[in-house]
Amino acid sequence: MNKIAFYGSLESDNYKAIASVLKNWLKTEELDIKIRLGGEEIVYENEQLYLYCYNAVSNEGGVQSFLLEGNMSGSLDEAKALLQKLIKSCNNEYITGNFEYVEITEVGDEVSDQFYLK
Repeated sequence: MNKIAFYGSLESDNYKAIASVLKNWLKTEELDIKIRLGGEEIVYENEQLYLYCYNAVSNEGGVQSFLLEGNMSGSLDEAKALLQKLIKSCNNEYITGNFEYVEITEVGDEVSDQFYLK
């Protein structure tokens, strides 16, 4: 069965705000948050969804952001709906989020067009 891979960024330098957005989006308190020397990491996994979000350190003084990547079981339409909920959760916290998603095979080959959401 194919999966949907998704990637994106959340513009914030505050991992607590990012964790809050993700908790609201996923409707869970069970995020695995690790504070590392290179920045914070947030992981969530259940039977249908895997999510890895990490602090992307900017050396050029730009806006700090967290990069997000993961995959989910389901269709492209379900992925779009799920990511639109994430954008709404971001907007509620005044965080800008940009995402793309694509259908992939079990070995990671893309089998659909890439779609973008802002």
